[in-house]
Amino acid sequence: MVNVGNEEPNHLYNYRSGGEKPHPICESEKMSERTQDKKSWLSAIPGRPIVCALIAFAGINITLSVIKPNLRVKPTELPVRLSWEWWRTKSYLAEPKAPDVVVMGSSLMMIPTSLIDADFLNKNIDAVKHPHSVFLEKKLQEVGAPEGISCFNFALPGAMVSDQYFTEHSLFNGERAPKVILLGLTLRDFIDNGVDSATSTPTYQFFRHFDKTNDVQHLLTVSPQAAAEAFYNNINYLSDKRLELQTYFSKPLNEAGKSALSGIPVSNFDAKGTDEKSDGNILGNATVAEGNFVLPPHQVIPWKDNTREYKKRFASPNEKLFQNQIAFLDRLLADAKANNVKVVVANMPLTEKNMSLMPKGMYEKYMIEMNARAQRGEFSFIDLNSHWVFHDSDFQDTAHLNAEGGAKFMDMVAKSLSMNRKVRQALAINGDYGAEATAGINHTF
Repeated sequence: MVNVGNEEPNHLYNYRSGGEKPHPICESEKMSERTQDKKSWLSAIPGRPIVCALIAFAGINITLSVIKPNLRVKPTELPVRLSWEWWRTKSYLAEPKAPDVVVMGSSLMMIPTSLIDADFLNKNIDAVKHPHSVFLEKKLQEVGAPEGISCFNFALPGAMVSDQYFTEHSLFNGERAPKVILLGLTLRDFIDNGVDSATSTPTYQFFRHFDKTNDVQHLLTVSPQAAAEAFYNNINYLSDKRLELQTYFSKPLNEAGKSALSGIPVSNFDAKGTDEKSDGNILGNATVAEGNFVLPPHQVIPWKDNTREYKKRFASPNEKLFQNQIAFLDRLLADAKANNVKVVVANMPLTEKNMSLMPKGMYEKYMIEMNARAQRGEFSFIDLNSHWVFHDSDFQDTAHLNAEGGAKFMDMVAKSLSMNRKVRQALAINGDYGAEATAGINHTF
């Protein structure tokens, strides 16, 4: 048989199919059946709309995590918890100009600074609403500082050195930079065994919204938990930026219909109060409110043995965290230098009981690091941890000074500052009144 045109020989059909030539209509029906089978398979997936929504959500989340859009939302607009960090930041930004001196440190600096003012002013002090150190202001004026000098108390309970960096790096720059930082430090601020990493503190959780931690990312992942959290936040934009997104989208909605959307949270920076109640513990509350920490003048505070607490804090040398916090101190010092801020480190007084709980050799290691930086001129150093000067009667527990001990401490600090040429120039102090009054205290200026 002659093959005409493109028509194929019948034997080829037999070879390929092993039988009769397939009919075109049959092939179409088979394709339709396969399509229907696929649709049936998709329809059989339980909760198909939910699965599709999750896929879409994941796609949007991954895209946002890659491009990381800047929502241009101010950290002060976020609906955050009313913490000590929140109150102090609110007060600091409300200052008409940057304070001359900012007092920083942990509760070892924070508590006596407030107690002193209650006694000095002879009136009740609400520690939440009273961010200044009036006593230090007056003492600096006594040694030659001009009237109107401002001293701001930004010490925070439980603060690590990294927390001092987050505070300083987020707020103390440009026109908001103080002239002097008085930083109270002790070994606990570097090795606290209750702190897993720099990211596990309330201070970091507050200041991370200022988006100024990119240059210290390598210091934030020293533990597996911190590294895992950083990785999760990096790939989960919608979770990491949920407060920013909430604020960003609530703005136009609130403007369009405040009455209809009154339930959407707004900035707590304008809040008058909070429904969350504090238990009265100035050291351990993530949430605080006005009126919770009212300090009466000349209050007699009974001695408290907090040995058990510090045994936990000093359970191990925590060398890895120690080196991590030293690195944060160096970052803080570099920042301060860039903003022409003079740093004075005060080694905080402690009882011999507290010192005896420290891991062997760690206090000496801490002092070597402090003295080395002071000798290099990175900060001025006042060693106030002297058992010849401060006695057990000056403390309310093994670590925290009471009002009388705090007044002695601040008086010596003011007189030491008056001996410091760089600080005198920065604060326009006329005269040197401190040499005799600070006998027994070691200085490195």
